[in-house]
Order: sequence, then structure tokens, then C-alpha cells
Amino acid sequence: MGTNTQKAAVRIHPSAKAKLAEIAASHDTTPSKYLEALLHYAISQHERPGSWEAAAAFDFYNYDDRNEGAFADKWF
Repeated sequence: MGTNTQKAAVRIHPSAKAKLAEIAASHDTTPSKYLEALLHYAISQHERPGSWEAAAAFDFYNYDDRNEGAFADKWF
């Protein structure tokens, strides 16, 4: 997602980490990429509340770099 390769550490509950890994695997991606997509979605909700993203449920497909039709906002 984005071109910046810097990473930050985030601490989450071990059960959340396991669930994130499970969900990411179901989308054939890494937990990091799935979490980044969720963050882009959340930032869009905050920054552009009237956007289509604010009115739609999260769909990883819209943020997946492997999807040539991915057109969701990327904030970082």
C-alpha cells in the first residue's frame, strides 16, 4: 500500500493478532497489509465522511494492490 517502507510497531491483544492473521489469510495477504487497508478505510471515514467509502462496508478488495480496479483512498 503506499510507497513508504517505514513501519511502526503496534501492540494488540494476542487474540486480536490471531484473528487478524486468520482474516488476512482468508484474503491471501499478510496481517500487515490487511491492517493497513483497514487503517486507510478508517482514515477515509474520518477525513471524507461523505465519500463512498464512508457509506460502504469495508471490502479488502478495494484496497488490495493486486487488484487493478482498487480505487480506494490511500493515506500513507
